[in-house]
Amino acid sequence: MRVRDLPSEALLVQDSQDRRAVLESVGLGHGPGLDLEALVREYPTLFVEVGEGEYRKVWGIRRLVPYLDEPVEVLYAAA
Repeated sequence: MRVRDLPSEALLVQDSQDRRAVLESVGLGHGPGLDLEALVREYPTLFVEVGEGEYRKVWGIRRLVPYLDEPVEVLYAAA
């Protein structure tokens, strides 16, 4: 999947404090062998899909500039 394939309602999140808050709120970076700060550094750009007051999906990009051809990884998807 690439940036251009993301849904149009996906929101861009690049501020480190905002990225940290998103990742924390979906439970990423907690538990054995998981490091929240490492995830914040590894993914300087996130896109999030919000629904019903919660994050429905979180995608990460390993570069700061989200070029349309940049690959994205699903980091979280609500059940």
